[in-house]
Amino acid sequence: MVTFDCRADRTDGVTLVTATVGDIAEPTRITVRNRLDGPLWPPRRQGVPEAGWTADGFEGVVGPGTHAVGYATPAPPSDQPAELVGAEPAPADALADERLDSADAVLRELGDPSPPADAVPTSEPAGAADAGGQRPASPALGQGTEPQRATVQPPAEPRTARGQQTDRQPPDAVSQWLGTVARRVDRAERLAEVDSLAAATEAVREADGLSGVRTVAARGDADERLLRALAERAERLADRRAAATVPTETLSRLA
Repeated sequence: MVTFDCRADRTDGVTLVTATVGDIAEPTRITVRNRLDGPLWPPRRQGVPEAGWTADGFEGVVGPGTHAVGYATPAPPSDQPAELVGAEPAPADALADERLDSADAVLRELGDPSPPADAVPTSEPAGAADAGGQRPASPALGQGTEPQRATVQPPAEPRTARGQQTDRQPPDAVSQWLGTVARRVDRAERLAEVDSLAAATEAVREADGLSGVRTVAARGDADERLLRALAERAERLADRRAAATVPTETLSRLA
C-alpha cells in the first residue's frame, strides 16, 4: 500500500513543504494537493515549472520506490500542509511518454538555450574596414541589448572560371552559411509548433535527437543576431554602391 508523509518548515517568511510518497511497487500516477491557504511555488527548471506541477500541486507518473516532492508557499504552515488524493497504477511506458509531452517539457530537456558569452561575436574580424579606411563601430551583443551596427564582414565574392564576379547568386561561403542557418530555422519552427507527444517525438527525431535539438536552441540567439547584422550591413553597402557613380570617362582622360 502506498504511504504518504509530509511536513512544513517556515524560513524567512516562506513555507517549505516536503512530501514523501513511498512503497510504490509499479509505475503509479500520483496526485498531491497543496492544503495551505496561499499560492504554490513549484520547483522550476529553465524558468518553467518541473514536469507535473500545477497551481494546485503535483500530478505525474513515478516509478517503483520512494519519491519526494517539494514546493514553497508564502502561506503559514499547518500540521497537514499537503495530501495524497490519488495513486493509480499507470502503464509501464507512461514514464517515457510524459518526458516530451509539451513545449515546456522540451525546454526542460534542452537546458539553457542562451549561448555562452564567448560564443557570440562582439566585433568584426581583424583588419575589416569600410571604404575610406573607416571601421564601423562594434556593438556589444550582451543579453537584453539590441544590435546597433553589423559585426559580420562577408567574405570576398568568388569569381567564375572567366574571372568575373557572380552578380545574382551570393558567394559560395555565404550560401553555405545561410543554408546551414536555414536548416536550423526550419527545425526550430517545427519544434515550436509541436502540440502533442507524437508531434514532439517526430520533431525531435527529425532534429537528430535531443543533441540536435539542444544545438538548435543554443544557436538561436546567435543566429538571429548575425542574420540581422548581415542584413543591415548588406543594405548599407547596397545603398552606398547605388549612390557611387564611377566617372570612367573622366578618369580615362586624366590617366
